Amino acid sequence: MAGTLRIHLSDADFRHVRFARTPDPIWETVLGLHVLTAPPGPLPDRLRRWRKRARDRTRRHDLRGTCRLLNDLAPAAAYWPDFLTPVESEEGMTAGLRALRETPRARLARELRETARHRALPAWTRRLADGDRALLDDIANALRHFHSHLLLPDWGETEATVAADHARRTAALDGGLGAVLGAFTPFTWQDPVLSAPYPVDRTIRPRGRGLRLIPSFFCHTAPVAIADPELPPVVVYPLHPCDPPAPEPGTRHDAALARLLGTNRARVLDALLATRTTGAVAARLALPPSSVSGHLTVLRDAGLVTSERAGPHVLHTLTPRGRHLLGR
Repeated sequence: MAGTLRIHLSDADFRHVRFARTPDPIWETVLGLHVLTAPPGPLPDRLRRWRKRARDRTRRHDLRGTCRLLNDLAPAAAYWPDFLTPVESEEGMTAGLRALRETPRARLARELRETARHRALPAWTRRLADGDRALLDDIANALRHFHSHLLLPDWGETEATVAADHARRTAALDGGLGAVLGAFTPFTWQDPVLSAPYPVDRTIRPRGRGLRLIPSFFCHTAPVAIADPELPPVVVYPLHPCDPPAPEPGTRHDAALARLLGTNRARVLDALLATRTTGAVAARLALPPSSVSGHLTVLRDAGLVTSERAGPHVLHTLTPRGRHLLGR
């Protein structure tokens, strides 16, 4: 890396440093695109395996147009506009894409002008800079399609690997936040500056707004930071290299869990590494909704799953005990 990222944390910032507990779906989509489309190079084993699967899925679902559209806006190893990764995506894909679709025209024009200072943009982005809402919808749909077809099938592994990183940070909290930052690979902590290798020299001063740090399954070389200094400070960072990968389907652990719970009940438990409705679990596993509902009742009674109504839907998620049983 040719430069250094330096984050100057005031006392107020230090009190408001946040580590995300779960992967951010839109950041993961953009960074997954980079893994898929970047020239061949060294990658962690988990990403080489994912890229092979993703290339097969890209051909099967004919996602070439989706990848081309997103790559025009956010190519690997290049500057891209911040509106593509709205802060609202920490609340989930739907909230993030809603915010993206509502990006004000003035912000679109400003960020695309800034992007054009760093690299050439295709001609169609002029329509976007003029506030073409249909084009903004196309971008949001492209992000959703990429995520649905290429990331969602492996989202359990993504969540499990990120959870291992978060557990490492949480365990270090016994020594205080300074201890967490002091052991924060790939960063270096010299109070009050958190620094890391970066493609260029960059300084971030949160000015009392704190800092949101997001672990990423697909970020594998250097951290990535929001470019606009007026936006809430966000830095996405690579996972800790010592964290073990999530178990692959078919491992001895999975076979033992299937013998303990029964094959379909173990599959339902595994499907809830991401919060889902009964219908979503049934569709994902190709099981009857009534069968899934019965398995969920047993898992909930055993303290492995919680269920909560959200409008017309009931959302199911793992308890810490359930996640531990899965070995995640």
